[in-house]
Amino acid sequence: MRKVELLMLNRIYILIALIFVLSIAGCTFDSPSPTESSSSTGSSQTTDSNFPNTPTPANGSINQLLFVTLKWECNNASEYEIYLGESNPPLIRYTTTPSKSYTTPPLKYDTKYYWRVVAKGTDGVTRIGPVWNFTTISSTLSTVNGYALKLYKTETKLPNTVEVIFQVIDLNGSGVSNLKLADFEVFEDELPLSISESGLTVDKRPATINKFKTVLMLDNSTSLENDLTTIRNSAKQIVTGIRPNQLVALYQFSDKPVLLKDFTGDINLLNNLIDNNFTLGVRSTDFYGAMKYGAKRWEDVANMDSVVRGCLVVISDGEDTQGSTTLADGLNSVHNKLVYSIALGPALQPEIINAFSTGGSFKPGQENEIIKQFIETENSIVKLANSFYLLKYSSPKRGNKDHSLKVRVKNNPYQGSESFISTKFNSAGFN
Repeated sequence: MRKVELLMLNRIYILIALIFVLSIAGCTFDSPSPTESSSSTGSSQTTDSNFPNTPTPANGSINQLLFVTLKWECNNASEYEIYLGESNPPLIRYTTTPSKSYTTPPLKYDTKYYWRVVAKGTDGVTRIGPVWNFTTISSTLSTVNGYALKLYKTETKLPNTVEVIFQVIDLNGSGVSNLKLADFEVFEDELPLSISESGLTVDKRPATINKFKTVLMLDNSTSLENDLTTIRNSAKQIVTGIRPNQLVALYQFSDKPVLLKDFTGDINLLNNLIDNNFTLGVRSTDFYGAMKYGAKRWEDVANMDSVVRGCLVVISDGEDTQGSTTLADGLNSVHNKLVYSIALGPALQPEIINAFSTGGSFKPGQENEIIKQFIETENSIVKLANSFYLLKYSSPKRGNKDHSLKVRVKNNPYQGSESFISTKFNSAGFN
């Protein structure tokens, strides 16, 4: 997945620069971006606990991983908007969440990122938090080949069983699926746990659901009237190259997206629809709106129950004549999504379509380049789905007492705060 990630990061950099230019020109987001004020600038802190405060990582932190779990404290808020980017203040709204944490998509090496949280108060007041920053690890550090562990669940079962479910990923965010019991060290109350006396086991716990969703958007606006055959052929080549576990949702769009077939893996059906149902549209194109709509058709998920990855493939000239969706709003919708394009047509807008193509932009005849990325994405899904582990042992502890448990990978070259998991359990009822 490194090729895909690098392409995505390059496109995100272009996206940030483009949105910054737009903001100077007076363009606005549908939901206003927070602006700098005396109460919300970089190093200032507020004593009002209803404002976002106490960031993790701490403001100014260095040597952070290429994925970062952002955390903060805030009272009396129903949801939060997270802004993240290389500019100060950050202009990209990454997500909206009801929780006080967010794990970023893959970031770049040796880069300073700025972030802030906007809290939607239960009293109806929007409170803009200060701008914080962190810097990612350098690609020259020996730690880049290390492991990070993420805790998902700790529970106990009588008579004296302790179970922990956790995930192991490398510092690029790819799943690590080949570790064995001998690769781990376990400490109970800071003392090494004896494998022979505890019956310690570490087994794979594959995610039960793993999906690869693809939204295929075909531009049928009148500006591409003479290119409909090329679009059909290109779309059919892409469909023919889908993976066994890949599902495709097929759309055509001019003034609005029109669903031809919802997510399916039936290649023959999709090709038949492309041949017979893909027809010329009207004299109005909502390209930005179509991209926004398509990007909402899936959410990337990676947890112990489900691993879902998706992408959007658009065949278009990138021209938007309708103006009902802003360019900034369209770009915001794809900034953390994987988007490929086949660019063509006499009205081709290369700067626009390149800005949307976070995974890369190609020409007719280069469909195999996208299919290669399908294979890499499929491999990454399999790795992520198999990167969850179940640790299980019989504890010698007794009595209604709390105990600490720490798990790490032996000889891990990365020694940062996420190189181990630390959790607690209570031994009440153990016998």
